[in-house]
Amino acid sequence: MARGVRLHYLKPSHYCVSAERMLAFKGIPFRIVPVPYHDRQELLALTGQDYVPTLDWNGTFVTWERIPRFLEEVHPQPTLFPSGREGLATVLEHWGHQVLEERVWRAVVTEVPRILDSDQERWVFEEMQTRARGPWHVLRARRKEFVEDLHAHFALVEGLLQGRSWVLDEPSVADFGIYGSLSPWRTVGHPWPARFPRLRAWARRIEGIPRVTG
Repeated sequence: MARGVRLHYLKPSHYCVSAERMLAFKGIPFRIVPVPYHDRQELLALTGQDYVPTLDWNGTFVTWERIPRFLEEVHPQPTLFPSGREGLATVLEHWGHQVLEERVWRAVVTEVPRILDSDQERWVFEEMQTRARGPWHVLRARRKEFVEDLHAHFALVEGLLQGRSWVLDEPSVADFGIYGSLSPWRTVGHPWPARFPRLRAWARRIEGIPRVTG
């Protein structure tokens, strides 16, 4: 097993949740290093960049987009890429991060400040999100609309799981990408909706994978 593995982690980040669950799935001992939303100077000094998640594998630094392939190379089993379905698993992972996550984020963005750890983090978060998405009061006013759209996408995931326990019948990078993309909903404290029982059971399977502390 690997020693000295660290995952630099930002609480609201869907990519961070995906990476954490992949490490747990592979049974790799690791520690989480929290990164403040408003201050990444320590990470920048250590790695020369400030993206999260960043995996520190015994001094080798791996940024978020490379983490699944890197883990597969250094710790092949259990695999994230089931034989014959590698391409499909990768496409579904990307759909989660590039399409599904945005639907989740719009629905929860105004709730994120309360789960951050300091007033400085909250101020910077709101400022950055306002610059990117528009006035905070408008985002709050449109939340019901955003949640309705998200539920339509919950239904898509429910459909993917019809007749199976995992998106591709066995655990893969698709599951961890899609789960991570949905995770901000849980991070801010919402339960998985009861009207999507397959999604709820699948999410609980992923959440139940134990993490090995390094």
